[in-house]
Amino acid sequence: MATIVNEKEVIEEKAEAVSQSFNPIEFLKEVKTEFLKITWPSREQVTREFISVILLVFVITGIIFLLDKIFEAIVNFFNGRLF
Repeated sequence: MATIVNEKEVIEEKAEAVSQSFNPIEFLKEVKTEFLKITWPSREQVTREFISVILLVFVITGIIFLLDKIFEAIVNFFNGRLF
C-alpha cells in the first residue's frame, strides 16, 4: 500500500538539499568517476558512422535537388515558360 508523504517533510528535504554548500573538489571527483564509466566507440565505428552520415547527407541533398527541379519545371510549365 502506498504511503502518503507529508508535504512539510518534502519541503524540509528540499530545503536541506539546497542548504548544503557546493564543494568543487567533490564535484570534480564525481565528474572523474562518471567520466570513467563512459564506453567510447572504437575508431572503426566512428569512421564507419561518419561515412554513413556523409553519404546520407549527399543522398538527401540529391533528392531535394531533384524535387526542386521537378517543381521548378511544373511552375514554369504553368507560367508558359519552358526551361
